Amino acid sequence: MTAPAHPPVRLLVVNGCSMTYGDELRDRTEDSWAALLARRLDIPSVNLGACAGSNHRLVRVTVEHLGRITRQHGLQPGEVLFLGMWTSINRFEIFTDRPDPRAGLPDLPDSGWRRIHASYIDRRDRLSRTWYRELQSEAGDRSEFLLHRTLLDAWLAREGYRYGFLWAYDPDPATFAQFPQYDGGPAPARTIGAEHLPHGGPSLYSVGKALGDLGPDGHPLERSQRIYTEEHLHPWVTRLLARDAA
Repeated sequence: MTAPAHPPVRLLVVNGCSMTYGDELRDRTEDSWAALLARRLDIPSVNLGACAGSNHRLVRVTVEHLGRITRQHGLQPGEVLFLGMWTSINRFEIFTDRPDPRAGLPDLPDSGWRRIHASYIDRRDRLSRTWYRELQSEAGDRSEFLLHRTLLDAWLAREGYRYGFLWAYDPDPATFAQFPQYDGGPAPARTIGAEHLPHGGPSLYSVGKALGDLGPDGHPLERSQRIYTEEHLHPWVTRLLARDAA
């Protein structure tokens, strides 16, 4: 009998922004797409998402902590399913000598990194104001995202993880058109919906918007999380794991 290509998945680890963290949900540990999917798969989950998190943070935290989490659960990489939900590409983070003072972070040893977000400008955040007024550019955002996307895909594959990518917001085709030389990241099967849409989808936000089920701050609420998981995410993850096992 031929041994399976991968052992069964025993842990779900997710990372992303507030769309992954579960902001504005009554109980993010029960009602977020990550929690709903973990129940569907009948496995525990670890949510590394952070409110106002950037794609830079997604890649950094995943590479720094996924191996430790895997070992803490007594597992091998092939027994872990990692899902990364890409967010708006104009966000960033910087390292300082002070802890991030804002809420919406997971329970994670990650002091010193400060989230950079456009909404923080109105909150008198000097670092965010300087970043967006002096340093940020659309071309830089696009090239950095495509580089992060390619590097994280390569790292996860090299380490032997089961993995895939989602979208918090609909991807901008201009990102891929401007730098086609960097569009060598994940195979289409690794991105939700890429078999139907050029760059994958739908995004979690687009599902919430279509249902009219967004909170005051624009986050998908319980109904959106459930429909996104049941109609889009879980069927795609099932296909993804089946392809890995073939």
